[in-house]
Amino acid sequence: MTVRTSHAKIYRQIVDVLTKAPQYRKELINLCLQRYHLSETELNDTEAGSVKNNLRSQIGTVINEMHAGGLIAIDSKGRYFLVSTKPVAIRIEKCQKEIIKALSCTPLTKSEINAKLRKALGTDKTVTTKDDDTLATYIGQILKKLLTDKVIFLTNGVYSLAPRVCAKADDVNELLNLKSEFIIRLHTKGGEFFENYFMTLIKKYSEKHGKKILECYVTGGAEDGGIDGVMKTEDSLGFRETTMVQTKNRIDLTSETDVRGFYGAVCAKKGTRGIFATTSAFHSSAEKFLSGLDDCIGISGDHIFSMAIECSYGIKKSSGKLVIDNKII
Repeated sequence: MTVRTSHAKIYRQIVDVLTKAPQYRKELINLCLQRYHLSETELNDTEAGSVKNNLRSQIGTVINEMHAGGLIAIDSKGRYFLVSTKPVAIRIEKCQKEIIKALSCTPLTKSEINAKLRKALGTDKTVTTKDDDTLATYIGQILKKLLTDKVIFLTNGVYSLAPRVCAKADDVNELLNLKSEFIIRLHTKGGEFFENYFMTLIKKYSEKHGKKILECYVTGGAEDGGIDGVMKTEDSLGFRETTMVQTKNRIDLTSETDVRGFYGAVCAKKGTRGIFATTSAFHSSAEKFLSGLDDCIGISGDHIFSMAIECSYGIKKSSGKLVIDNKII
């Protein structure tokens, strides 16, 4: 008796088995064999060309092909595991937290930081390189900012935490955890919530810095022309400005194309200034484009967190500690 089976069927069986847990090769083949419900006689037949041996050979061949194609891999214990074909969603605030955590243990080179974060965030387990590329971009941006803020130092290609940060490592990690939770909360609540939250936040921030607010509102609707909010202000001399806002509640980096499109809308509607606010961060090309503009800025999730603390809107102090204001977010 022969059992007819297809490559695709065996592939699906292997994926199903490894989705549940990593397996040694022998166990993986046996678990796949069980799905054919062979009789006791067939299971005990070890002769060449037997049903059992033919199936074992076919399953082994598919395992080898999947391994060679990078669809499955072998862990440090010698077990096969399923390599995801989907990219891992990378959060920039999580990256910063992991970098600080890694450097709290020991100084590292950029490549060592990259390797640690790939493992910590799981991009080393995926077939696609899209998440690795995003992670590398985030790491570069974060290291640059941390150097500028003197949170870390770079000596002979090795990054290390500043002594003052090392001394307050627990406090730094606590603040990073709070920022991560804050941005995740914003992201989870969706785009409409973020539009309203940010317009209220920018109003409070502008008032705190001496602007008189004449109007501040969310435009809403599909016909907003790329403008999500408008704020009209007046300074102490009586000069009036119309600031147009676009908000993006997203995980991915904001591209230069996104920013150019928004800036074009601001110019077309004759706005005085533009603010592009995102819960994530800006691609380096988008940052470069923004740096060449005098009347348009980008505000990242990191900056929004700082504004929330300064304005006590979404973040408040409780028993001497900063916490998320559950009444607002």
